[in-house]
Amino acid sequence: MTHPQDPWQNPGNDVQWQNPAGGYPPAPTGQYPPTGQYQVNHVGQASFAMTPLAPVLPQEMAPPRPPTITAAMWIWIAGALLSVAVVPVLLLVNADHLIAGDRTITEESRRAGELGLRTIAVMSGFGMLVAAAPYIAFAVVLRNGQNWARILLTILGGLGILSMIVTLALELQLPVWQPGAAICVVVIGLTVAAVVLQFLPASNRYVR
Repeated sequence: MTHPQDPWQNPGNDVQWQNPAGGYPPAPTGQYPPTGQYQVNHVGQASFAMTPLAPVLPQEMAPPRPPTITAAMWIWIAGALLSVAVVPVLLLVNADHLIAGDRTITEESRRAGELGLRTIAVMSGFGMLVAAAPYIAFAVVLRNGQNWARILLTILGGLGILSMIVTLALELQLPVWQPGAAICVVVIGLTVAAVVLQFLPASNRYVR
């Protein structure tokens, strides 16, 4: 009687034992190959032919982000955040002049004027922060190489420089103009630097 699971009695089994010298027990003659090795025949395995992927050409790969674009992004953000402080600094450093001027006022009136001036400074700072939000948002988009963001930043940069020049002209008429004027000059310089960086040859190759 032949057992299907007995490798010695089932010649068609996938596992074949061969008799090495001094190794396994002798097998029936003619049932196994005479090479003395343990072999496993894998039956029923399907072979799947995979279509090779098309190679990616170097010109199809996105170029690495150049340092000029990264620097322009951070300069835009720094200039936008710094511009938020222009009007509040202008108001607070000239508080005495704006509240009293050449007049003599009571202490109570001075306190009320200082409170109102601080409120105006906070509200103006919030308004400047809202105005600075597009600069920050478009600067982040520029980091991904979008040309439309670069164009919008250039337009906004021109408007920002114009507003800083107007603010600077107003500050020069006040008794204490140095802090606000310094901020305006720095913001103008940062804006010019960001515009130049985003149009350098390395930036032009990256922006699409």
